[in-house]
Amino acid sequence: MTTKPEKFYKLKCVACGKYWDERKTSSHCLSCHGPLDVEYDYGYIKSRLNNYALKNAPISAAKYISFYPILDLDKLISLDEGGTPLKKSKKLSAELKIDNLYFKDETSNPTGGFKDRGSMVEVTKAMEMGAKAIINVSTGNMAASISAYASQAGIPAYVMMPEGMPLGKVAQTLAYGARVIQVRSNYTQVTRLAEEIAAKHGFYLAGDYVFRGEGQKSQAYEIAEQLYWRAPDWMIAPVGCGTNLAAIYKGFKELYTLGMIDKLPRIVGVQPEGANVVYEAYKRKSRKLKEIDKPETVCSAVAVSMPLDGLKLLNAIYESKGLAIQVPDGEALRAGKELANKESIFVEPSAALSVAGLKKMVKQKKIKPDETVVCLASGNGLKDPISMLKILPSPPSIEPSVSEVDKYLKMKLYNIQATVDQDKAEVLWRRRPTKEQVAKAAKKVFGLNLSRSYLKMLHEEVSRFFSKGKEMVRSDLQHIIEDVLKAVPDSQRLIKVEDFSVSTSKHKKAVAKVDVRIKNKRVSTDIAEGVGPVDAIMRAVRKVIKKEKLMNYWLTDFDVKIDQRGTDATVEVSMSLKDEKDNKVIATATSPDVIVAAIEAFERGYNILYNKGNGKK
Repeated sequence: MTTKPEKFYKLKCVACGKYWDERKTSSHCLSCHGPLDVEYDYGYIKSRLNNYALKNAPISAAKYISFYPILDLDKLISLDEGGTPLKKSKKLSAELKIDNLYFKDETSNPTGGFKDRGSMVEVTKAMEMGAKAIINVSTGNMAASISAYASQAGIPAYVMMPEGMPLGKVAQTLAYGARVIQVRSNYTQVTRLAEEIAAKHGFYLAGDYVFRGEGQKSQAYEIAEQLYWRAPDWMIAPVGCGTNLAAIYKGFKELYTLGMIDKLPRIVGVQPEGANVVYEAYKRKSRKLKEIDKPETVCSAVAVSMPLDGLKLLNAIYESKGLAIQVPDGEALRAGKELANKESIFVEPSAALSVAGLKKMVKQKKIKPDETVVCLASGNGLKDPISMLKILPSPPSIEPSVSEVDKYLKMKLYNIQATVDQDKAEVLWRRRPTKEQVAKAAKKVFGLNLSRSYLKMLHEEVSRFFSKGKEMVRSDLQHIIEDVLKAVPDSQRLIKVEDFSVSTSKHKKAVAKVDVRIKNKRVSTDIAEGVGPVDAIMRAVRKVIKKEKLMNYWLTDFDVKIDQRGTDATVEVSMSLKDEKDNKVIATATSPDVIVAAIEAFERGYNILYNKGNGKK
């Protein structure tokens, strides 16, 4: 009979080999700052396993409780995490010629990602240690997860995150009741700050540390069980701090050590080019990681300047004869679109890295057709939908009539959605194109059969764009086409802002004057003041509308998006208007000039609203 030891595990530094008491540190080695690992007494674990229950009970992360470093099971904090599906691919497998391609869909966890598995163990350990509060640094997903579990445990959670994280993740974290602090710095520097705060105030430091990995290794247990107690040939996953994929490999090793599977998978870590520390070390055949100053990637969940568990992951990659891969942001976004379109799994850009890496491996003939491949779909796309909109088009808006739908079908406007695989930064024209060139591009690039009236409007808008002296790339034309398709034809246009002049300064109100055409009548205004240039111009236009007794309106929303970098970037303005009958419209406009874009969006919105209400007050 095996008696239960006081502890059936120890914390050991992966870098220098020193052992540490978990009450002194569970984040990193206090001697060399290396990552920690849990070293188990596997003889004890094997002696207390109920193999029948393990193989027959419903799958969940808590089912594998014997594999976690938890001493007091009464303090377990669980939200029924795990038990996520392993979906066998149908369309992508056929396209890539891989017979057994699977997606481990972690998006169905309680907070929408794999982090919940680690939070189960980490928050439970915090409760075991009697923590008065938890502090965590996150790029979004972990923040939401820790906050949810801390809320369940009834313990305060302080979350520090680099400024500018996706709003979906920030909103989720705040909703769970966390005390959020945004820091103007990168992930690594914010982590160091959190360590100081934890030490000073006695908070439990949660994050991509040793206990989190112990919960996240349950993904390996589930994958093996879902493959009828076999390991895949390849395990592909996104990499940020490296904790998750290193933990998954450890999970497979534990099953192998206990005789529950007969082989180990080859580990593949995929990073974006703008946050590729592990890849760069792998390329040098090294175990030394070189910090980058500022990660630059749309894959915000893995935008890490120095992976905390990079060494663990490199060890896993080298030991398993695996790979590290980097892919550009565009490939990650397109892979996410393809995963949603072909397998009905909607993930955030970071989660799509595994599919982008898979496609690269297939192209390089790294995978045999009869091998079993598992890609990790790590986080729900609703956490960061804005990033996907960088490549997805804005759908056209129509009036509620059969003829409008027929127009949509006849012009094949749905074809815009099929162009996301093209390079949005491709330069189409450096000088003003002819109407014939615009028609050809609309057909060739977007597959559109535009009517004569829409083509005329499109050419006018393209010409206006070039009046500002900027070259036009594919995404510019796409936005302008989207804008034109939402506008009313010239024959139905009531007002047109022909021109405006505006002046402003740092300490004075902006003043503006406009020339407006109402049908065939040209009206100029007196000077109007506003808090800024756009406000001043809008107030001047309102003077015209009031003077001519035209339809009244209210501006209900105003949004500006910048699709490129630099002061000459193209901007897209979205404006919501409503009339006295509560008719509402949303209009957009694209220009290198934010003021021009705003005025054109207003002009379009007002004309649509006028036609919608038949011009009656």
